[in-house]
Amino acid sequence: MTISMNNLLSSLEAYADMSPDLEIRQQVNLWMQARGRRPLSVVEWCDVFSGESAAIAEATQDSATKNAAKSVLAFVYQFFGDYSGLAFSQVRPNDSLNRDLHLPLVCWFDWTLNFFDDFLTQFDMDLSDRFDEAEFSTIGEMVEFLVVQVVAESAAPVVLERLSTRPYLHLAQPGSAIALAA
Repeated sequence: MTISMNNLLSSLEAYADMSPDLEIRQQVNLWMQARGRRPLSVVEWCDVFSGESAAIAEATQDSATKNAAKSVLAFVYQFFGDYSGLAFSQVRPNDSLNRDLHLPLVCWFDWTLNFFDDFLTQFDMDLSDRFDEAEFSTIGEMVEFLVVQVVAESAAPVVLERLSTRPYLHLAQPGSAIALAA
């Protein structure tokens, strides 16, 4: 009986350690409201993040990568609000992941596992070997990283296609020489 009681108490302590801190979550949401941040629509939010990052701006304006980049931005807007419980419509690119948003405290301890699964489902890309939220200071840096990852993968066929349509470079059949046109 005492062993099962000890297990129960241990489980309750572990649950508390792994759960999001709801008080801090509420404080962060109040902090964003107190700063006069109006909630942005997903389109406005994407525009704000595009305006803060040259890489995101370039990706959202290039016709070959525009849809991929905007899909990543919309994904972050929706899913990171779910993971954190924060009003992500009020999050801005320069918000510190730790100091301002307290991301490790407001999310479940295993939120990155859910993120990896959702990202894989949405973009058919496994980030588990290259994503570590501790490497980013701000949410803007993290979003830029995600956009660059998806755009790099989605743009690869486009780059090859652009190369193959250049009039001065024609790839010959296997075994023959490369023909250069004037």
